[in-house]
Amino acid sequence: MSGQIEHFRQSEQVSERVGYEVAAGVAYLSIANPPVNALSRDIREDLMEALDRAEEEDGVEAIVLIGSGGTFPAGADLNEYDDGLQEPFLRDLCERVAYCETPVVAALSGTVFGGGLELALAAHYRLALQGTRLSLPEIRMGLTPSAGATQRLPRLVGAELALDMMLSGRILTVDRAPGQQLVDAVCSGDLRMAAAQFCARLAGEDPATRRLSERRDGLEDAVAFQAAVAAHRARLDGDPEDAAHRIVHLVEAAALLPFEAGLAMEEDAFEATLASDAARALRHAFVAEHVARRGFAAPVAPVRMERVAVLGAGPLALQIAVSALNAGLCVDWGMRDTAHRHEGEAQLRDLLAAGRDADARAEALDRLRIGDSAAMTDRADIILHAARGQGDVPAPEGVVRAVAMAGRVDRVGLRFAPPVFATRLVEIIEGPDCAPGDLAAALALADRLHKVPVHVRSTGESLAGRLAAAMQRAADGLVDLGADPYAIDAALEDWGLARPPFKARDMAGLETLAHAERGAGATNWSAEIAGLGRTGWVAGLGFYDWEQRVACPSAAVTRHLDTARAPVKWPAEDLRRLVIGAMANEGTRLLAEGMARRASDLDVVSLLALDLPRPRGGVMKAVSLWGVFGVMKTLERLGHPDADFWQPQPAWAELVKYGQSFDDL
Repeated sequence: MSGQIEHFRQSEQVSERVGYEVAAGVAYLSIANPPVNALSRDIREDLMEALDRAEEEDGVEAIVLIGSGGTFPAGADLNEYDDGLQEPFLRDLCERVAYCETPVVAALSGTVFGGGLELALAAHYRLALQGTRLSLPEIRMGLTPSAGATQRLPRLVGAELALDMMLSGRILTVDRAPGQQLVDAVCSGDLRMAAAQFCARLAGEDPATRRLSERRDGLEDAVAFQAAVAAHRARLDGDPEDAAHRIVHLVEAAALLPFEAGLAMEEDAFEATLASDAARALRHAFVAEHVARRGFAAPVAPVRMERVAVLGAGPLALQIAVSALNAGLCVDWGMRDTAHRHEGEAQLRDLLAAGRDADARAEALDRLRIGDSAAMTDRADIILHAARGQGDVPAPEGVVRAVAMAGRVDRVGLRFAPPVFATRLVEIIEGPDCAPGDLAAALALADRLHKVPVHVRSTGESLAGRLAAAMQRAADGLVDLGADPYAIDAALEDWGLARPPFKARDMAGLETLAHAERGAGATNWSAEIAGLGRTGWVAGLGFYDWEQRVACPSAAVTRHLDTARAPVKWPAEDLRRLVIGAMANEGTRLLAEGMARRASDLDVVSLLALDLPRPRGGVMKAVSLWGVFGVMKTLERLGHPDADFWQPQPAWAELVKYGQSFDDL
């Protein structure tokens, strides 16, 4: 048998990206559409042709779908969602596979996500290479699955696991439960060889008995099925027409309706969610994060990144050290003061204890050294300056030193969204004297820390800092014109902003913004309120009265503001568009200055550092969805004396002139 398996007929490609080979009665349909073998229209069309050919060819007793380059298809081509889907649709391909009269085996490897997993579920058998990862991440893009997953998966594994996968988008591995439930067998070594051996055991099998549309394994316990549906539905809030609510409804339908009726419902749900602004925004956010990572030049040579030296005491250094240990790195933490070393180590041990058993905690601590700064750099692959006063610490020649704290950056800087161990963003700042090796080392560290890296060119300023300052300046400007600060916060909270401007500044302490720049005719209201002895959350009094740590609008602050300027009632939508529009205007400045590379990078920063709601897509995408022209006119009509800040930058008019949006920058 092995000799037969190794002898392949000369390859007869269906196309450049879909191969067709037959050996020992098995037709191998290989998909090569790098980097992730996305199921684009051309691939779908070619696979349909290849399936027809395999079914018609004499002697073909089984068909194997397999990905080239180490991965089965990892999903759909996201560009199609915006450009317009074309036939054959993914659901058409999946139906063709499911109703093929020859047994179809999906040979899985790498990342089998979204449409790739739906294709695998349509196959009659699923063979997976060890380490294969499975996921249905459509919910993260505001979508329902589109090719039968809501109907096939519950029939295979029941409602609980199906809903957990589709509502969370989490990744499962085939090496252990529950991921093992989705496949028929797990193999090691050569996947094609394993697929050949698997197919050799299928002689006489009727594929009709293997179609998930005919299976009821996951439906047998009707009480448990309905209990899972009810529990997941009870945990949902928000729009009943959003993707999450629709997914629950579709999974419920799998137990109540014929398979074809469930598929028709899924098709309607997918088309409805695809057309929503939330789905457009979520797709944009998903793509923007990947584009940000690809915005860095590939290093000339691989960069070793196993040990990090963190210099300095304080919260930032502590957070970086914990994040690096969490990522499996070795950490050498240097502090000059003995008391700081003892205090830092105690705090680090407390943080590592959370969520770890004793063995895992001990393993992490084995990768930690703490000592005097001068003794902590000798083995480092990168040195991070996380506090002042460490610039004279000696370092081995050639080791990159990066500035992680606020301040000037001459070569390379790292600006982590706080808290470092709980957020995903790092801005990699390319200073004026930056060398390619500096950026390569910083990027290697970002990758090891599982951060989304955004490329910034500056001497120390961060995109998050500039956008946050613009939000606060805009909020103060609206108060200048009579707006109620509590109405501003409420309008933005209703829009989904987790940290609206006045609550955010109370939490930070009003002194942190008391010296922030304000233009002609503008007031720094943080300085004004702090001057009343109301310094923020810690004091219990700021813009808000903080009663038992709950923010309550302050009558005293309202009286003070109304004495200083006449109150004016503003529509909530105007307040939202003016604050977000002002931030987008700052974004266009950052693009014009060359500090930011693309508008989508600003969206990533606003989502991951400033907590803008992900279903809005980020600060620039939100304006694009509202309409650039309308927001531009709203800014122009404002009439605030701080015209340098509020006047739309030239890029706005250019976009309007050519019918474009910030997506085009």
